[in-house]
Amino acid sequence: MHPLVILGFCLMIACCVVSGFDIFRTIREGREPERRMRSFLIAAGLLIGGGVLVLIGTTLS
Repeated sequence: MHPLVILGFCLMIACCVVSGFDIFRTIREGREPERRMRSFLIAAGLLIGGGVLVLIGTTLS
């Protein structure tokens, strides 16, 4: 497997971890729209970045 594919999958897993932390923080502290939006944007960026890296890695293989 190409190293970019592995890095892309790691970024996608990091997206799930960020979303999980956001869920637990929301349960514990309540809803704070600014923090939730920032966390959502970070998770979305990781997911899109991971997808792009996987696409590039499969194209180069």
